[in-house]
Amino acid sequence: MNSFLIVCALIGTTHIVARSTIFRPLQRLWPALFHCCQCVGVWVGSAAAASGIVTTGRGLLIDILVVSTATSFTAMLADGVLSKFFGDPIDPNEGNDS
Repeated sequence: MNSFLIVCALIGTTHIVARSTIFRPLQRLWPALFHCCQCVGVWVGSAAAASGIVTTGRGLLIDILVVSTATSFTAMLADGVLSKFFGDPIDPNEGNDS
């Protein structure tokens, strides 16, 4: 149960940074990084492993590598599933020059 909660927290954090309106200024500052759930997932997973929240017990470098890639993959998968069922959360005002 604890592992499931941690995975959900990592995916949730990734989606908040990549998709929420509260992080819109950050997303506009560097859109290639902060609009991509897979990219943000790498950094969220790296931070979780480096801080010791998630550990494999095989050393810090392995923890960072494993947790960052696992978070990236699961966040990308969750984003695909959520986008399929609920639609892509696109800001209706973006892209309109009028």
